[in-house]
Amino acid sequence: MSLYGALFAGVSGLSAQSTAMGAIADNVTNINTIGYKGTKTNFATFVTRQVSSTSYSAGGVQSRPRTGVDIQGLLQSSTSSTDVGISGAGFFVVSKQALNSTGFGYSRAGSFKIDKDGYLQNVGGYYLQGWPLENWDGSLSAATVVKDGNTYMKSYKNNLGETYYMNDNAIDNVNLQPMNLSSIGGTARATSILSIAANLPSGALVGATEKTNAPIFDSLGNSHNLNFSWIKRGQNQWDYEAMPPAGTTYLTLDDQTDAKRVYFAAGRVDFSNIPADGKTMTMALGVDNYKFRFSTVNPTSGYRDDGAKNNSVTANAAGANGDTIVIGGITFTIRTPGPASNATEVDVSGLTGAAAIANQIAQTAQSYFSTRLGPGNWVTSSAGDIQSSFEISAVSGTTFAAAPTHATIGSGTPNEFVINTTGKSLSQILDILGKMINTASSASLNDVAGRFPPSPPGNLAIRVAGENGIMFRQFSATSGQEISVDASALEDINNQKSVLQSTVFTVPALGPSMSWIKPNNNEPPAVKFNGDGTINELHGSDETTAVDPRLRVRVGWANGALNMDGSTPLTGGSPGIALFLGNYNSPNEAMQQKAGAYQLNKVAQNGNKFGNFAGLTIGEDGVVTARFDNGVTIPIFMIPLATFVNPNGMNSQTGNVFQETSQSGLPTLREAGSGTAGIVSGASLEASTVDLGEEFTTMITTQRAYSAASKIITTTDQMLDELVNIKR
Repeated sequence: MSLYGALFAGVSGLSAQSTAMGAIADNVTNINTIGYKGTKTNFATFVTRQVSSTSYSAGGVQSRPRTGVDIQGLLQSSTSSTDVGISGAGFFVVSKQALNSTGFGYSRAGSFKIDKDGYLQNVGGYYLQGWPLENWDGSLSAATVVKDGNTYMKSYKNNLGETYYMNDNAIDNVNLQPMNLSSIGGTARATSILSIAANLPSGALVGATEKTNAPIFDSLGNSHNLNFSWIKRGQNQWDYEAMPPAGTTYLTLDDQTDAKRVYFAAGRVDFSNIPADGKTMTMALGVDNYKFRFSTVNPTSGYRDDGAKNNSVTANAAGANGDTIVIGGITFTIRTPGPASNATEVDVSGLTGAAAIANQIAQTAQSYFSTRLGPGNWVTSSAGDIQSSFEISAVSGTTFAAAPTHATIGSGTPNEFVINTTGKSLSQILDILGKMINTASSASLNDVAGRFPPSPPGNLAIRVAGENGIMFRQFSATSGQEISVDASALEDINNQKSVLQSTVFTVPALGPSMSWIKPNNNEPPAVKFNGDGTINELHGSDETTAVDPRLRVRVGWANGALNMDGSTPLTGGSPGIALFLGNYNSPNEAMQQKAGAYQLNKVAQNGNKFGNFAGLTIGEDGVVTARFDNGVTIPIFMIPLATFVNPNGMNSQTGNVFQETSQSGLPTLREAGSGTAGIVSGASLEASTVDLGEEFTTMITTQRAYSAASKIITTTDQMLDELVNIKR
């Protein structure tokens, strides 16, 4: 009957309003809960089927609580860099365990703190999940992110030390990782951009030199000085070179193209102590091989009688075949001259006396070496105890006396130089070594095609002033003729390495593809200026042939740092240094040639020394950038946002976390700011969406509704009492 229907309708009203009051209680008590989404209680009628048109059957009311998950809360500023809020759609992906989680939740509670293990955990006990970032190694399998012009990839090193490329669409414990701040150590940034602006004096004489010192950093954060020398070559024309810094194996100056065409190349060996007796270093210079042996014993002559005339300097003998003669403690056998084979013969007919013969030999040898190696004082003769001698400086510097006999002199140890270390300091020994390398390099100049003139320049190899290092220039422009150096055998008397460059290394050749390498040595200068002092050409190219004016510096390191060779960390290298000397035809921040003295106007580079972790910032794109006390900033992590078709269909869990349901649909991972995802706001928190005034108002109406529903019950009860009293 209708009375009972009214009674139960009143009961449903009490139940519905109780539910509403419960929601109000949750809202009010969570007024300060970060990321809390308020719940509103809506009501729906409950209608029973009417069987008569003249009577009414009450149904009552049903409560329908609705959490406003998609309602944006107010973003409030925070002093913690690990606090993060969301402006717009999306949720942080969180898990109850930091690693190897079996389930994921979704939350907008971004009050994260660092736990004892360094992971970011919010107040609900859930860990932030996302994508670690590493420098892109060039792999096409990697999902990449571009930040500040640099490319990074979503990846990490697994337990085997292998790089795992993450699938940024998957939500699992392999393709999502927690952010751990305790794993962030110190960092350094290698120099990749170097800018120099200076005035080179227009009135300088040809051959004048100016110097520029530029600081650079390797990938380990070590500071080095890169010293440039500017040499005036002609009117409005300057060449340049660079001294390889200490700790390097080679340095090249390349042109503006991607072909790595080398304008200048040099190598270096740094000594820490004196090599022990008998230790050797070998060098391949072009097609010639040389050995440099360190000895505590005064070296004897490095020559012997080779028994043949092939490629030898000879003198006719007055003695009989088979007779011997001792010169300087070395025995030579007199042989009957045989047919010459590629030998340089000395005509001594009509000459008498050792002095005349020696002079003729010296003149012939001088002519031979000058023809082969170019003009120079290659051979000299002098009077001595054994009447006459000549010095073959192109081979080893050892002096031999010549008597009026027929003898063939050949190398006892081909191309070997001996450095006597007894009683000498390391710097003195390196002075000698530098001169010997220079002699060997000069002797190999016959293989040069291009850069250096045919006459011996005298400074192909030198000891670095004020340092225990040897620098040697590459002179070969022939393909495959790199300078190869092997100093791995150099150890001191305590079996400790004597050099920093303890592995074999090469100095690149000067690239035959360079357009400026010509047989007549008419290559263009490094920098050619216009009449107004601005840059016209760099390495022979102008704005029409090389739009980008940036030159390239490649450096090989022996101290464990990544080589600056233009490769990637995947292959053990890093980008080379882009050398910016200025734009073509522009006077702004550029090399220029004006009147007056040399003046350095600017040296700037982007490398940094080693620095410790100093904090982090979180960008709108969700990229977490680590800051270091050396000024370096490195993106280390990316916070993704999960979006849902119907976020209000998710289930609420303890800890201000939501779970997906069939009503919400599956989550979609997105980068912040892409698609329907909102943006991330660092150092801020999303406040509760509860409006306290609204809640108190709703509380009043709910209380009144509850009282009214209870009145229905009491009134219906009275009516039922009247019905019962009818029987009485």
